[in-house]
Amino acid sequence: MSLDSGKPEAPPPEAHPSERWNGRFSITITLATAISLLVLVSVGSVLGVGVWLAGKNTLALMGQNANQGIANMADRVEQHLVPAEDQARFIARRIEKGEIDPGDRAAFGRLLTGALAGVRQIEAVSYFDERLVALTAARRDGDNIEVYEADLSRDAQIRGHRPMLAEDPQWAAPVWRDEHRKTFFNLVHPVRRNGRPIGAVVAIVSIRELSAFVRKVGKADPGTRFILYGRDRVLAHQVMARGYPGRSVANPLPGLDGFRDPVLAAIWQQEGRFDLVIELAQGTNGHGVEIGGEEYVFWFRRLHGYGPKPLIVGAYFHVDDVATAIRRMIVAIVVGTVALVLAIGAAVLLGRRIARPIVRFSAAAGQVRDLNIGEIGDLPGSVFRELDQQAKSFNAMLRALRWFELYIPRKVVERLVKRGDIDDTISSAREITVMFTDIAGFSSVAESLSAPDVAALVNRHFEIVAGCIEAEDGTVDKFIGDSVMAFWGAPDAQPDAAERACRAALAIADGIRAENVRRRSAGEAPLGVRIGIHSGSATVGNIGAPGRINYTIIGDAVNVGQRLEQLGKTLYPEGSEAAILVSGATIAKLGPEFRPVPAGKHPVKGRSGEVEVFRLGD
Repeated sequence: MSLDSGKPEAPPPEAHPSERWNGRFSITITLATAISLLVLVSVGSVLGVGVWLAGKNTLALMGQNANQGIANMADRVEQHLVPAEDQARFIARRIEKGEIDPGDRAAFGRLLTGALAGVRQIEAVSYFDERLVALTAARRDGDNIEVYEADLSRDAQIRGHRPMLAEDPQWAAPVWRDEHRKTFFNLVHPVRRNGRPIGAVVAIVSIRELSAFVRKVGKADPGTRFILYGRDRVLAHQVMARGYPGRSVANPLPGLDGFRDPVLAAIWQQEGRFDLVIELAQGTNGHGVEIGGEEYVFWFRRLHGYGPKPLIVGAYFHVDDVATAIRRMIVAIVVGTVALVLAIGAAVLLGRRIARPIVRFSAAAGQVRDLNIGEIGDLPGSVFRELDQQAKSFNAMLRALRWFELYIPRKVVERLVKRGDIDDTISSAREITVMFTDIAGFSSVAESLSAPDVAALVNRHFEIVAGCIEAEDGTVDKFIGDSVMAFWGAPDAQPDAAERACRAALAIADGIRAENVRRRSAGEAPLGVRIGIHSGSATVGNIGAPGRINYTIIGDAVNVGQRLEQLGKTLYPEGSEAAILVSGATIAKLGPEFRPVPAGKHPVKGRSGEVEVFRLGD
């Protein structure tokens, strides 16, 4: 919004040399800087604190989410495996207490079936006696459970493990069973009676089902979940939910090297690894890895007690998945920074808008100081009351000055103001050259004209005369009827004052002749001009009453100049367009380019003796 009245603005005048840097400061720069600093400190501090808190909270939230996510997954994995431990312990305790006899195949089969039916993550439950004869309840085709007995005393894998010889319940290393084409993760719970091993309960968990469980856990959240067996084998992964090729008794689990998920396969690589900036809870670890030009983040937790090697339960994410909050924070920072820049820009514009009327006023005041009144436009109003009142007052003063300019010899005032010396206004004797002009036969011409026409004729004549005088740096002292008084040599000294005055006289003569051509073509009577020029000493300064003074010249030289103009009536024939008479004192100061014609010596009214007179321009 503009703070001015909406009027078209003229470009501010160029600064006066004295207004350029003088040890004082620009109000525009000061206001703009002050408001900008205020905005920068207030908005910037709020933005900075907000960004700092947002960054801290964002990283804390990301760390909290990572910790909770991994802790939740670890808990759910344990919840998936612990029921196998519970069921095996329950069956073992009943056998040890004699509450159930494994020899009663029917009753014992029902116990195994019930234990298996209540825990879907267990694929089979077996009881091995000392002879390695196993009674097993196993799932077949979904929810159907089959109970069968098998002599496994000749099974090399079973004989190698001898489950009933375990000291304590434990998870065995994963094993591949060719007859089932599956890898199983088994919980072995030895059964003792009177301190002697009599058998073992084995809860069997399918790796395929464990992978399906991991895939299901990861559906609700971004990222990929996994379980490693040690650092180099994959226990569970979504790609293993329908089986995984290449497994055997020697390799019951796929290795990380060459695993179908290349991101997980690169979890431990050192090239391209970077640390995370988020804070993870104790027991949770994490790092980032650049893989194929993309960045991924891993975090994981080790679970012990599930076999000879620890389980590594974890998840990995593309950096874009975990950077959403950071991107939001970055967007907030960018938006806040843009808003801060816009606020500073608005502050600068506001400062300039507020200062503009003051700067414009200062520039206009400088023009007044230099008396360039005609070049100053009215100051526009402002929405600020004080500045609007200032503009109105200045415009009123400007209108008054424009009127004063019409009555005051501008060059005199201009020179005195520029000199700035009060002594220049004190009356003193100066060597000057004075000129008087008069319209020849003006009375007879004016008799036939109306008052407006007389005024127009005189104004046109004065325009020609004053223009020629000012072109030679002369000062028009006053207009007396149809006469003009002008002088050279004051207030500034002009060594060539006489030459300037004579050049002005010749220019006036040419101007009158050109004007007469126009007048004749318009059917108007031609006019003539008489000019008198004299050089000599005169009193120069402020002359007048206390309430009204005039910077002018007085003295004998002035009188002689006026008498020479009157003498033109007798020394030039009637009807001459230009009669220029110059005193000998002035001719003595001219260069060779002027060609004066002697007109003899003539008495001058009010002065004893005669004055040598010359005609100029003949």
